[in-house]
Amino acid sequence: VLKTLEPMLKAAATDRSPFIGKEAPKRRSGPHTVHWVKPVLVAEIEHGGYTDSGTLRQAAFKGLRQDKPAVEVTEPPQTPVKPRAGGKAAPITVPGETAAKGRVSVAGVTISSPDKILWPAVEGRPAITKADLARYYEAAAERILPHVADRPVSIIRAPEGIGGETFFQRHAMPGSNPRLKMIDVKERKPYVGVMDAGGLVAIGQSGGLELHPWGCRPGDPETPEQVTFDLDPDEGLDFDDVIAGAKAVKAKLESLGLTPFVKTTGGKGLHVVVPIRSDGRSRIEWDQCKAFAKAVSEEVRRDDPDHFTTTLAKKARGGKIFIDYLRNGRMATAAAPWSPRARPGAGIAFPLSWGQVRKGLDPRAFTLHDAAVLLKKPDPWTDFRKAEISLRPLLKRLGVD
Repeated sequence: VLKTLEPMLKAAATDRSPFIGKEAPKRRSGPHTVHWVKPVLVAEIEHGGYTDSGTLRQAAFKGLRQDKPAVEVTEPPQTPVKPRAGGKAAPITVPGETAAKGRVSVAGVTISSPDKILWPAVEGRPAITKADLARYYEAAAERILPHVADRPVSIIRAPEGIGGETFFQRHAMPGSNPRLKMIDVKERKPYVGVMDAGGLVAIGQSGGLELHPWGCRPGDPETPEQVTFDLDPDEGLDFDDVIAGAKAVKAKLESLGLTPFVKTTGGKGLHVVVPIRSDGRSRIEWDQCKAFAKAVSEEVRRDDPDHFTTTLAKKARGGKIFIDYLRNGRMATAAAPWSPRARPGAGIAFPLSWGQVRKGLDPRAFTLHDAAVLLKKPDPWTDFRKAEISLRPLLKRLGVD
């Protein structure tokens, strides 16, 4: 917390006291010097009520509120709410159920405007609110974090919902929630990262609807630990064509001794992902990771040029599936397993078993509306990391070392 707050407090430092009146604190010298700051940071404080003199009892700093500017803080603090008994995650509400008014707390993070609609009602399914998203992040944390934690994460934010302004956030912003980690990627500003369920919920609190992590080893942005093949079909292709394409990529990867996994993208494509070893002599560079992905993609294209292309230009697709291998460079990202998507219908990038990847599969069946049921089922990606192998022998075999 100190690492996050200290630079912000120094940036807001001033020689003038922001307080007025007879009881205003005075500057003192000595070991307890008062440092004044401009009233520009908004903090969430948990407390046990007020003393007779008007100070807070048992005050505890919970985090900064990046969603609210100081000029909007015009009302006195609300009375404290008793914490929820037990340590279990709050249950996912059925979207459309009546939510508690005011604010709610999820995983220790206060959710402002919990009734704000992020995904409007569609096709007879109710709207999904900010509180719904926060509870989803908390409940799905055990599934999401193995693929996101301690890695730089780019976030698609839509604070006013998918019908409002949407923007892509990579870097930490002033006033970032202390539940988020700042990750140095050798740029002028650090990237955002998460470590726990509270971090995921903090992203939801800021209107973060999508999670796009680097494919790197946790705690080491310079080392890739997976290879992603994004199958993006041309307009007019059926999803069954994408399924056939994913199986072709799977067969190619298995012929190389790799164990591929598959997930929906929350849109019209599929991601085929292989875990790779990143320790010791197995470690590879980002350029090697992308070169390997390109070499495999080109082999798939050469095997079936009528159905695949590796050319990014739309005019080259012509009824084909574009195999996007560019997801594997440094700073490139892909939607995380279980990440919501900022699109009508509130789809999820859902991890599948290969047994599910068959004709008739409908990617629209995996949404935030269905989250409570989906989370009760076994996770087909449980053994993802156990399947990793060294890519180095294959780099030599494909001539890309």
